[in-house]
Amino acid sequence: MSSTAQKFPTVKQVLTADSPYFELGERATGVSMTERDIKLAAVISLLATTSVALNMFVFQNTAKTSAIETGGIVTDRTSWVDGPGIALGPTSPGPAAEQPASDGVLPPAPLGQSDDANRAELTKGIQRELGNIRYEPGQPDGVLGMVTRAAIFAYEYDNGLVLTGEPSEQLLSQLILGSSSMSPSAARPGKTMTADGESLVRSVKQQLATLGYQTGVPGSAMTPEFARAVREFETDQKLKVTGRISGPLMSRLIRLQGEPKARREAIAKAAKH
Repeated sequence: MSSTAQKFPTVKQVLTADSPYFELGERATGVSMTERDIKLAAVISLLATTSVALNMFVFQNTAKTSAIETGGIVTDRTSWVDGPGIALGPTSPGPAAEQPASDGVLPPAPLGQSDDANRAELTKGIQRELGNIRYEPGQPDGVLGMVTRAAIFAYEYDNGLVLTGEPSEQLLSQLILGSSSMSPSAARPGKTMTADGESLVRSVKQQLATLGYQTGVPGSAMTPEFARAVREFETDQKLKVTGRISGPLMSRLIRLQGEPKARREAIAKAAKH
């Protein structure tokens, strides 16, 4: 600070009428300066000089402090730039921000709702086609009930397909076109089952056994004893005798479940004879 101040005149030097600074002022302006003018000019000059010196001092101290705080490390932001036109900043992308929905455009429906709607339409189409060829799946309402599952199972059984009792696009295609990409069960035609098919067989066995029909070994195996029990039930109920699970068979079993206990016991007693 002292070295900087020595470069500038003091107030006393400027205010002295016979000082060289006084003569320089008159030569520069071409106007004879009064003592009042000299004092005013000197004060303004001194204030400007002091301000400049103070700013230089503060700036030097700030630069030194920054170097100490950062350990002398200077961050070169230009090293972050990948190319022209790219704003300064890290080049690695941050977490993806959620994009707001466009005005007037509704967000897509949840996958669960969409899947349910598609499945209902698929089931309705299969029900309609099975009804056209007399497999009696019930009303084409898109609801996958036990009667519809039994009708699908019957169609798969008759056509040597894997037994599922479940709707599928391949099944609907075969029903409409007469033949499709559905693969027949080469190992055991009409007898190879999925877990859904096995569940359906076990359910029918249980209901027939409750009514007194001998279905053979428990489980999902479609044994000769099970086929015989189905035929006996169909005969007693005046249904078309097929010896396999079908829509009419399941429909009648469901109806009998709602019968009074005495009625069910009478059916079971007749089945034993």
